[in-house]
Amino acid sequence: MTTFISPFVETNKPWIIRKVIADYFHARNIFSKLSQDYHSGKELPFEKMKQFSELLYTAKEDLHLVFKRLIDPQHGEFEKAAKYTPNTDEIEFMNNVGLLFHKATVAREIKYMLEFYKTDTEDYAQLKVLLDNYVEKMRVLFSEGIRQIKLLLRDYKNNLVVMLYLVENEKYVTTATEQSLAGLLKEIEGNNEIDKKLIQIGKYCIQSGWPERAYTIFSKAIEYNPNNSEAKKYMAPSLF
Repeated sequence: MTTFISPFVETNKPWIIRKVIADYFHARNIFSKLSQDYHSGKELPFEKMKQFSELLYTAKEDLHLVFKRLIDPQHGEFEKAAKYTPNTDEIEFMNNVGLLFHKATVAREIKYMLEFYKTDTEDYAQLKVLLDNYVEKMRVLFSEGIRQIKLLLRDYKNNLVVMLYLVENEKYVTTATEQSLAGLLKEIEGNNEIDKKLIQIGKYCIQSGWPERAYTIFSKAIEYNPNNSEAKKYMAPSLF
């Protein structure tokens, strides 16, 4: 029996997935800086903690715009909705985002509570240990989440909206994944033909009416493979 997918979900899935990944990377990069400062003895800014917990909340809710909620994990029962049924990798990522949001929210509230206690009190010491634990739990969850995103990107390698995001936000993406763009694309494609993937993305840009973006993508393809004649053909002045 074919499951009906609503036109909204079907049309917007590529863009929602792109937004979720972008928000997750943003949250990961904020946390990385916060964690680094925290372990060097600096205070955790409440507003920054609030910002990255809100990013995780948005990512969590956006995922449920596309995928059915798992309402009975023991029996693998999903809600009845005109959405996609998530596969195993997608379920694991959704769980990761949900757990991170929970930990981030609790850590934010612990930080808020710490402001009401003197540093030499037992209550402060206990809360500080609890906060340390939550920071470490979030570090582990983010590491696992990045691993899960890399698995998902293999499934989404034909989602050119997502692939375009990765290429156009290279510095941001490489900071979040701690991997070069070339290495990430090789991992996603399962081969070294990065220039061919970039040509796919460039063609998508042309079809979408984004000639300047296409030109930049084709230029990158030539950087990876100066002998790629197809990329050179698409960079002809007549196309731009």
